[in-house]
Amino acid sequence: MKKKWMTAALSSMFLLAAAPAAHAASTQTAAPSGNQQRVLVVFKDRADETLITNKKGHVRKKLKNLPVVTATVPASALDGLKKNPKVQSVEQDVKVTVKSQTTSWGISDVQAPAAWSNGYTGKGVNVAVVDTGIAPHGDLKIAGGTSVVGYTSSYADDNGHGTHVAGIIGALNNSTGVVGVAPDVNLYAVKALDSDGSGYLSDIIAGIDWAITNHMDIVNLSLGSSTDSYALHQEIDKAYKSGVLVVAAAGNDGGSGTADTVEYPAKYSSAIAVSAVDSNNRIASFSSRGNEVEVAAPGVNILSTYLNNSYAGMSGTSMATPMVAGRLALLKQANPTASAADLRSLLDQQVHDLGAAGRDTLYGYGLIQADGATPQPTAAQPAPVLSSATATKLMTGKASYFARETVTMTAHVVNQDGAPVSGAAVQAIITTPRGSKLTGKAMTNSNGQVVFKFLTSRYSVKGTYQVQANTSLTGYTGSSASVSFQLK
Repeated sequence: MKKKWMTAALSSMFLLAAAPAAHAASTQTAAPSGNQQRVLVVFKDRADETLITNKKGHVRKKLKNLPVVTATVPASALDGLKKNPKVQSVEQDVKVTVKSQTTSWGISDVQAPAAWSNGYTGKGVNVAVVDTGIAPHGDLKIAGGTSVVGYTSSYADDNGHGTHVAGIIGALNNSTGVVGVAPDVNLYAVKALDSDGSGYLSDIIAGIDWAITNHMDIVNLSLGSSTDSYALHQEIDKAYKSGVLVVAAAGNDGGSGTADTVEYPAKYSSAIAVSAVDSNNRIASFSSRGNEVEVAAPGVNILSTYLNNSYAGMSGTSMATPMVAGRLALLKQANPTASAADLRSLLDQQVHDLGAAGRDTLYGYGLIQADGATPQPTAAQPAPVLSSATATKLMTGKASYFARETVTMTAHVVNQDGAPVSGAAVQAIITTPRGSKLTGKAMTNSNGQVVFKFLTSRYSVKGTYQVQANTSLTGYTGSSASVSFQLK
């Protein structure tokens, strides 16, 4: 029996009456005719297509980056395939569907204009929208793309969902229509879902595989299912290890209490799971929740691009997810040599903590913010008249940390008399063992202190990290301090 993976969109244009039915969920469809089963076959080493053809099956697709083939085989042959020593797993090729709105309130809520004013617009960053495609639109610049669905070679959108998602990420800042979080990003359309907003799991995997092969920096997955997939999990792991950040919608299944309603692929640790908030920064009623939620973003009545050169308002974690993809594009432009794990850490640090203190099941680490997450470009300025001096001290919470621990760095700024200096700008620069640099900037409090946090993960590079803090304040001489810590 085939399953559908469905897009969950709540559209203010045409789905208001049916909004409850639009929540992300897998639905059943009839089995293929002739008792044929459409499956994903994951091999332990190299893909052996003869195992399929010898059982009177048909190979439909073969991946480039993993030993996985999509095939149609007789139901009677499934047991033999599963038991073959060359085969890791055989699973149903389920269908996936989307999760589904001037400057949208959401763009302002995540402080994207502050990043633009600092010169960061996503320029040079490649983002793949694995969805229903992207339609031609006066407010969008499509850099390229592909179609992995069987019925068309065009990546043009025939549903609307993908075009809406694309606009949230990168609608042009051209004084007309709407503007995206990263208006100068390179948008790539990967059509993996059909005109109904659904598609086969194998097409989603093929779309991610295309993104890896074509050197995408970020993949947006505004889709999901309640069905786990070994093949999809492996593909997303492969993407992350290849330096590609995968952002996925948590789902539109709501929830209450401690119930975990996060869907796949957002459940996978190599994907960034996104929940949705409303204009009051409260968790949206439809938004899934659970331990896997990493960050939150606006997802209620978000205005964006749509079919026929128009605009539409939509709601869903589908709308929150591209907010995060755009946010990551700003971070990537600001930190071009940073690894995927380092960029993810920066994303998690630069948030407005909502709900319970720290990470929680509704908002993850919090609502993404772009105002303080990108370093400000330096420009030559005349030297100020100096009237006082500063001294900066920098220390970490401890000398060494293990993966997944949070590194705390405290800078303390005083004047020449040893009194605390408030309102001083402190820029922290972390140099990883591989030489990439991560930056953050904040102001000292009334005690002359500012605290920076660096969230490590199991993918963080082990070794010595160097931290430098540079202090500046008009009317004062600047000062610096440095410290190091070990990640074991």
